Amino acid sequence: MPEIVRGLGHVSMAEAIKYGMFISFIVIGIRLLWVFSSVHILRWFSEKEKSKPSPGWKNPLIIGWAGMRGVVSLATALSIPLYMNDGKAFAHRDLIIFITFVVIFVTLVFQGLTLPAVIKLTGIGELDPILPDHEQHAGIKLRLDTVALRRLNARHTLASGNSLLKGYAKKLEREIEGHQEYLRSVEVCINRNVEREEFQQVMADIHDHQRKELSKMKNEKVYTDEAIRKAEQMLDINDLRVSESPL
Repeated sequence: MPEIVRGLGHVSMAEAIKYGMFISFIVIGIRLLWVFSSVHILRWFSEKEKSKPSPGWKNPLIIGWAGMRGVVSLATALSIPLYMNDGKAFAHRDLIIFITFVVIFVTLVFQGLTLPAVIKLTGIGELDPILPDHEQHAGIKLRLDTVALRRLNARHTLASGNSLLKGYAKKLEREIEGHQEYLRSVEVCINRNVEREEFQQVMADIHDHQRKELSKMKNEKVYTDEAIRKAEQMLDINDLRVSESPL
């Protein structure tokens, strides 16, 4: 920067700053104009866009105000050659780089610090509201337990006399109704291989439908990817417990 300032020549520091501020406001204005026009003009020519809700002015304003300049602008200014093809120095190169510094400073500091105020001023909420971690885990667990109980009832396995499934279903019902802590592994000793195989088949079916439920949750954008991933890992662990552990 000191070298750039020394290269301003007959242009004073005050004049260079004034030029930089002027260009900064032009850049900010063009950015806002471009975002608003691109969003709304597109709706005039596209029937598909017309069928969607109008973006209004809040989202375009926030997107337009977030157009801060940085390393790309500086790299572009620094790419200006020192000399022309005829060997003469590139006119006002240092002034252009100084103006770029001012634009970067104004957009990063002014727009960056005022962006939260602009968002608050619009009163816009989150597009994809995310629940707190403990509510996510509880919500995912409750929905997966509900899927499991639904599959148990749908297969009418309770009428088969399988004591293991009966005990599991009753435990599951108590947890869902009472919002109790997470389901733990079923601690039941059984000697009949028929019941064991039937239990494994039912649990495999439950886990399959629970994974489908998790896929739906991903599209809902309510739960984070991390919370969904943890639930999928628990399903994998439960699969191993059912398939490998001697019940």
